[in-house]
Amino acid sequence: MGDDFMFQLFGKYRDMALAVKNPCHLNMAACFIKLNRYEEAIGHCSIVLGEDENNVKALFRRGKARAALGQTDAAREDYLKARKYAPEDKAIARELRLLAEHDKAVYQKQKEIYKGIFGPRPQPVPKRKNWLILIWQWFLSLFYGLITLFKRERYKSD
Repeated sequence: MGDDFMFQLFGKYRDMALAVKNPCHLNMAACFIKLNRYEEAIGHCSIVLGEDENNVKALFRRGKARAALGQTDAAREDYLKARKYAPEDKAIARELRLLAEHDKAVYQKQKEIYKGIFGPRPQPVPKRKNWLILIWQWFLSLFYGLITLFKRERYKSD
């Protein structure tokens, strides 16, 4: 059922051949996922999606293989497209939830990793008090206070 053979088929014969070919590719994709050969599973699912771009099972399995490879954005696209055609499918909802949890865990991990990258926040350092200056300021305020007091008494007596 290679491309040369499929090219020669028309009409109902092509439909009959696809009815056999697509499940074979989907079964092979499922086997490759079990064997952790995710690239090959993606290839078989893509072959099915080339013929029928709305095949929910192919979208789901390709999404599963992509998620296993860490291609979470591409996997999410496949799952969302599959959910569009099968909104009540619980397996798709579960995989989307797992992707969301994975993204949250990755975010928390990155937050911890980059937490101290720029160092701790600088704490405001209080100015060191110079006792000589404090005594001098106190003395001047006392002196100017006495001067204003004497000026008031002088104005009152005049």
